[in-house]
Amino acid sequence: MSIPRHVVDEVRARTDIVQVIGQTVTLRRRGTSHVGLCPFHNEKTGSFNVVPSKQIYHCFGCGAGGDVFTFLQKSRGVGFLDAVKELAAQVGVTIEERALSPQEEARISRRKDLHETAEAACRWYEATLLVGKEGAPGRAYLVDRGISLDTARKYRLGFAPEGWNNLETHLTREGFDAELMLRCGLVKKHEARGTTYDVFRGRLLFPIHDDRGRPIAFGGRVLPGAPKDSPKYLNSPGTEIYEKSRILYGLSYARSAVQRKDRLLVVEGYFDAVSLWQAGFEEAVAPCGTSLTVEHLEIVRRLTTRVVALFDTDEAGINAAVRALDLFLAAGVEARRLDLPGAKDPDEYIQKYGGPAFEERLERTEPLLELVIRRTLDKHGSSSEGRGRAVAALAPTLRKLVGTVRDVTIRRAAGWLGIPEEELIREVGRARGEDAPSPTPGRWAPDKDLAHLLWLVVHYPERVAPGLAEVDPSVVSDRSDVLGAIARLLLLHPLASVLAWAEIDAPDLARVLAAAAANSDLYTLEASLPAARSILARLHLRSVEARILTINREIHRCETTGDKSSYGSLVRDLSALYAQQAGLKQSVNRRAGVVD
Repeated sequence: MSIPRHVVDEVRARTDIVQVIGQTVTLRRRGTSHVGLCPFHNEKTGSFNVVPSKQIYHCFGCGAGGDVFTFLQKSRGVGFLDAVKELAAQVGVTIEERALSPQEEARISRRKDLHETAEAACRWYEATLLVGKEGAPGRAYLVDRGISLDTARKYRLGFAPEGWNNLETHLTREGFDAELMLRCGLVKKHEARGTTYDVFRGRLLFPIHDDRGRPIAFGGRVLPGAPKDSPKYLNSPGTEIYEKSRILYGLSYARSAVQRKDRLLVVEGYFDAVSLWQAGFEEAVAPCGTSLTVEHLEIVRRLTTRVVALFDTDEAGINAAVRALDLFLAAGVEARRLDLPGAKDPDEYIQKYGGPAFEERLERTEPLLELVIRRTLDKHGSSSEGRGRAVAALAPTLRKLVGTVRDVTIRRAAGWLGIPEEELIREVGRARGEDAPSPTPGRWAPDKDLAHLLWLVVHYPERVAPGLAEVDPSVVSDRSDVLGAIARLLLLHPLASVLAWAEIDAPDLARVLAAAAANSDLYTLEASLPAARSILARLHLRSVEARILTINREIHRCETTGDKSSYGSLVRDLSALYAQQAGLKQSVNRRAGVVD
């Protein structure tokens, strides 16, 4: 469904953003804002500001910001529609669902049917494991693995007994047809015979949940004694409700712990996540039978940028960690690795040594990049020639870093490599070849004049509107999103509404506007219009001077090519621009005495 914009605005206007955020963050009043410790990054001094008059929040430490809906989305991982519905119910706004098209109704109905089918299968698998006679092998296996039945209930673990049609028979009795089971990935069709059979047989089952805690797929672990050709794990195929590259196992259980600890533990297997949760490490998740993806890390980054990767300690696990580094760098996530001596994975370590020993190991994590550098050195050798080859091999990865993170990482990497920092900087800064990756683009940030103008439009839109009406919009910016935001603010749209609009296609602009709103003392009301006119004069002068440079280049081209027809008009345009430049310089100099 979609919710009309005016209804969203009404819900936002009726909601007390301080009260909502105050349920998660301890806030204290400071002037017109409320300040606390940011829930999205670790900090000791509060830089997280809530501005009730603008209905927004902004952290000057990590840049997180938005309106009350954005806060619920980022802090609890809910979708936009769910955030609006939840707050609407609290403030007494009725949301009328619009009439859906036949295609939309069919899609929603299909997905609802699949969710109901997956839930029914989960209940049956769960009951079979916990109380059914046929679940005894699964219960015995959990005992062997050190997993309690309470933990099994928490994660809704289940058991699929041996037999070709146990689940299918049960679900048929419940009213689900074979087509639904096929689409849900619970049964398969035997093409030669034209019959269907259960996908999971003789396996302990791990239900995979979506962000609303609904089962949507399963991972099945074979039990000891199964035929040698049986795969250790069998996973549901992709369906209309399950895309494994976008789902992390255990996230619905881990989310609150991740926000509380500002840390996420990424493990390789379902048992690892369950075992860690049972030992008190509730912030553990795992990919669902696949490698980490960009989509996984986008989900992670909304919750925390501090990740400990607990890959298996065998060669395959180490290689997986090395491959994941580029993904972490691209997502802007601080990835660290934990070595677990005496165990091949976190589950085995917990069972052998217990939770306190694991907690102690967590204090000894190393940057994942350090592992990559160490392995690169092992591969190329520690001679001067080998270090040179190692530097060349690592440079493409280091080039992906930007800003302060790049500087700090290069400094550390130079120490790990045992070479002067300047030498590594030169290598990383060399011209890239055709197949070398481009650096991750940095955040957009306006220059000082545009930043100040945006501040004025955020705080005093009615006051500065006459000044903006006097100039061509192209003078202000060549970015359509910036001009769109200014237009909305001048039309007195609520700032929170403008931020919600910008967050979709221009998150950096949304961040700049939120930061401007959180800074309340740049100009006074009386100084706002003179300040805006002074800034606009400087922007206009820069625009004219840029045009002068362009025309001078075109005139030079005409002189080179002998293009006399264009030459005359360009000279006339240039003369007019020089006159305009002189007038603008006088205006800028005159206004400089009023506002700098």
